[in-house]
Order: sequence, then C-alpha cells, then structure tokens
Amino acid sequence: MKSSKIKKGLNYIKIARGTLNAYLLTLVLFLIFGGILYFTKISENIIPPVVIVLSAVSIIISGINATRDIEQLGWLHGGLIGFLYVAILLILGLFVMPSMSFGLGTVIDLVLGFAVGALAGVLGVNL
Repeated sequence: MKSSKIKKGLNYIKIARGTLNAYLLTLVLFLIFGGILYFTKISENIIPPVVIVLSAVSIIISGINATRDIEQLGWLHGGLIGFLYVAILLILGLFVMPSMSFGLGTVIDLVLGFAVGALAGVLGVNL
C-alpha cells in the first residue's frame, strides 16, 4: 500500500537511476539476443527491429520500476527516463559516428522515447 505522504516535484534520483537501469537492462537483453544470434541461424536482418523492441522494453520496465512508489507525476518521471535514454544514446552515437546528422528522425526518436516512458510511468504509479 502506498504511503499517504505526497512528494511534490520531480525526483531526479529516480530519473537518473531509472535511466541507468534501462541501459543495464538493455545490455543484458542485447547479450542474450547476441547469444541467440550466435548459436542459431536467425537472419541478421532481424537485428534493427529487435534492437528497437528491446530498447522500448527496457524503457518500459525501468519506467514502471522507477515510478512504483511515487504518487504523482509518474508520466513525467517515466517520460524523462525515456527521453534521457534516447538522448544519451544519440550523444554516444556522435562519438561512434561523428558525421551523424540530426533531423526529423531524431526528433521522432526523442518524442517516442518520451511517450513510451510516460506510458510506463503512468503504469508504474497506478500499479
């Protein structure tokens, strides 16, 4: 049961931990998927959609976990976790591919990351 104490505002620690947890979960899921690819004859063409799904799953699980014990602004906490997950991924991508350009696709990725995280935050607060 949730406590009757309502904390106002954002909990930046939960957002940071949620983002970090999303990356750790992504790493574990990617290692499992890599093992599946290595030991089976699954086509490598499946990699891009699986990466998107596993990233979304990581954001969802981390968003739910981060917002389970807060009573308000779950959508914002989860949304920021998703947004930061994608933003950090894009920034790290610049180090790997310095010629990477930002455009409408980048904005869509950030908005979708926020939306998936916000949905997870709503679920987490209401579970």
